[in-house]
Amino acid sequence: MESERWKQVDNLFHAALERPPAARAEFLRQACAGDEALEREVQSLLASHQESGSFLKSPALEVAVRAIAL
Repeated sequence: MESERWKQVDNLFHAALERPPAARAEFLRQACAGDEALEREVQSLLASHQESGSFLKSPALEVAVRAIAL
């Protein structure tokens, strides 16, 4: 992916994250203005971000202690 396109994807991704999840699809539809490839790329990043959840938000030691305590 060329540098300018990646900047566009990255900017839209972060702008979408600032909106409530229910408003993101409409935001992207408008922001991408018919560029379906751009919209798909950002949607893919958003889906991956959502799937990752809180995977890296807690320190590993904290997660391990909770797991052992169960």
